[in-house]
Amino acid sequence: MILRGLLTGFLTLAFASVAAAEDRLRIGVFSRDAVSFVAEGKGFLRQEGIHVEYALVRASVELMRNFVDGKFDLIHTTADNVIAWAEGQGADPQKHDFVIFIGGRKGLALELVAAPGISSVAGFKGKILAVDAINTGYAPVLVYMLKKQGLTLGKDYTVKPVGGTGARLDALLKGEAAGGFVPFTDDLKRKGFRLLARSQDTLPNYAVGIGAARGDWAGQHEELLVRYIRALVRSIGWLLETKNKTEAIQIFRSGLGDSLEQARQLYEESFDPKIGVIPRGKIDPRGIQTVLDLRELMGEMKAPLPSPDKYIAEHYYEKAIATLAGPSAGELRK
Repeated sequence: MILRGLLTGFLTLAFASVAAAEDRLRIGVFSRDAVSFVAEGKGFLRQEGIHVEYALVRASVELMRNFVDGKFDLIHTTADNVIAWAEGQGADPQKHDFVIFIGGRKGLALELVAAPGISSVAGFKGKILAVDAINTGYAPVLVYMLKKQGLTLGKDYTVKPVGGTGARLDALLKGEAAGGFVPFTDDLKRKGFRLLARSQDTLPNYAVGIGAARGDWAGQHEELLVRYIRALVRSIGWLLETKNKTEAIQIFRSGLGDSLEQARQLYEESFDPKIGVIPRGKIDPRGIQTVLDLRELMGEMKAPLPSPDKYIAEHYYEKAIATLAGPSAGELRK
C-alpha cells in the first residue's frame, strides 16, 4: 500500500514535471484551421515541448488590440491586418514592429452574399455593405471586387464596420446591410439571399492564415518560435500526404463538434489549387504584394509601395527548416 502510494506520487510528479516543461503559446485566431488541428492532434506541438492556448476572436480590431497589448504571443490572420497596423493604419494610429514568420494559405475563400431582391452587383448601388472594419480585414478585398464590376466606394455604395462573420451575417438578416462576405448557407438561400461572387475567382495569391509575431517578442523567444514553426511545417507535410486522408478527417471531426461534412470540406479546401495550404508553409511574397496593392486601391498606401520583404522575417523559418529531423526532413527542405 505504501509502495503503491509512493509510486503514484512519483508518477504524479513526473507527469507534472513534463507538463511544466512545455512552453505556453497564446495564439489569437478567428477560427481553427486544418494545420492547427493536425499540429495538436498528431502531437507535433507536444514533440516540440509546446502547449498552445488558442483564443478565438470576433473582429480584426479585437485581434490586433489584444496582440499589441501582449495578450497574444502570436496571431494567424491575413497579411492585411498585420501590414495595416504595422503602418499605423489600423484602429490604433501608432506604428508597430510586426514580423511574418510563416505562410498560410494560397488565397481567400469568401462569398459575397446579397440581400433578397438584389440579383447582381449593380444592385448594391446606393446601398450599405457590412464589413469587419473600415480599412482592414477583408474590406479592401470587397472594394477591389466591386471595383472590377464598376462600383466605386463612396460614390456608388458605402460600408459599415460591424465586426466578424457572425456580426456581418446578423447585419444582413436584420436588413442593416444589403450585402457582405458571409458563408452562403442553405438557410440563406431559402430566405431569398443570393451568392453573387467568390473571392477566389477574382483575386489570386492573397496572403491569408500567415503567422505573425511582435518583432521584440520574436527576438526574445527565437528558439521557441523556431520550434513552433517546425511543428507547423511537420503538420503541413503530414496533412498534404494523401495517405493520411482518413485520419486527418477524423482529427478535424474531433475539433469541429463531430461534423463529418465540415471535416471533409476542411480537408478538401486544404488541397484546393486556389485557396489551399501552401506546401511547407513557405511565405509567398506575391500574396503580400496583393495586400499592398489593395491597400493602395483603398487609398491607405501610396506609391512607391514598400517591398513585401519589409514585413517578412524569413530567418526564423529558414532556421526551422534547417533544423528539421526525421525521414521527411530532406523533402521538407526542398
